[in-house]
Amino acid sequence: MTDEELLKELSGGHASALETLAYRYHAAIRAYLFRLLQSRTLADDLTQECFIRVITSVKQGRLPEKFRPWLYKIATNLCRDHWRKAVNRMELVSDEGLLHVLAPDNVAHIYEKQVDRELVIQALNELPAERRHLMILRFYQELKLEEIADILDIPLSTVKSRLYYGIKQLNRMLSGDDRSSAQCHAAKEANGNER
Repeated sequence: MTDEELLKELSGGHASALETLAYRYHAAIRAYLFRLLQSRTLADDLTQECFIRVITSVKQGRLPEKFRPWLYKIATNLCRDHWRKAVNRMELVSDEGLLHVLAPDNVAHIYEKQVDRELVIQALNELPAERRHLMILRFYQELKLEEIADILDIPLSTVKSRLYYGIKQLNRMLSGDDRSSAQCHAAKEANGNER
């Protein structure tokens, strides 16, 4: 059953449809919010609020054409609301969950991957917020470019452009061509000398 069919079921009063949607998207939305907010508690709270807003909208008869971009848009708007209220508006990207992707065969490999991952996360955190946010949606959440355009309410061409320049900037930072990445490379060299 598609997400949109489940929404229609939910609007008809079938609670099991909400359970299925939550099963499909709860972990992804929580991970997305955590990467943006760097707080497990806040990510949990906003994930719950996200699904409450889904229920509220469905009860009011507002059913989107496409569920997934709509759900991420709700989560994104919850983050924006939080940042407007927050005293500290600096958001950081997390690498939680990346460790599980690795299947290293020795400690040296783990260490090298950890250093590389930390450098990527640090460089990603140095990007302007709009590029960082877009890259999280694309590479961490694996959303399609069209979905990202819907979520962020920007043209597809802007998504492509920001993604292109974000990747280009990250490459410069990680290759040492960008001044702001000097700390990244100094840390990598220091860690390399400790071995």
